[in-house]
Amino acid sequence: MTFFQRTEDFEPEGFEDVVGELIEAIRRSFTGILVDHLEDMLAVPDRHMCVVDRHLHITEDDRDYTVDLLLFHVTQMRYFAIQVQAGRFDPALVARSRYTLRLVDDLVRVPDVHGSTVGVLLCTDAAADQEPGPVVVTLYDDLSPAQRSELPSGLEFADLVGRCLDTSVVKDQPT
Repeated sequence: MTFFQRTEDFEPEGFEDVVGELIEAIRRSFTGILVDHLEDMLAVPDRHMCVVDRHLHITEDDRDYTVDLLLFHVTQMRYFAIQVQAGRFDPALVARSRYTLRLVDDLVRVPDVHGSTVGVLLCTDAAADQEPGPVVVTLYDDLSPAQRSELPSGLEFADLVGRCLDTSVVKDQPT
């Protein structure tokens, strides 16, 4: 049994599917690595955050939403959701992230006890018409400047994504 079959135009059937699956596996792997680093950076006593869940899948009306890292900020009494997009930034992702925050609010937040959920959208690459590099959108709506100062800045997240994408770390390792 052969994995690829020749067609009349000599393109192997299933080749695009295999490449698509490989790209998706690489994205999931990178997302996992980035979430590991985020957890190490954020779920520490100095940040007043603890991990609630990783790769939380929420389904509503046959649509899937994912929170890659869900944290809880213990002094602000609010959930902090991080979504990672391994790929190009698309402005539509911001609206989808805001909607996901509302879903987290509906599912896990106790309104009389917890503040509204905030979050971050991390994209590993800018849109085609922007400067290359990671894009970070902090979704800290309705927070006072003092509350925002307790949360990680967009620059901190961009630096972390940049370090994860940096291949010089591999070059510096002894052989």
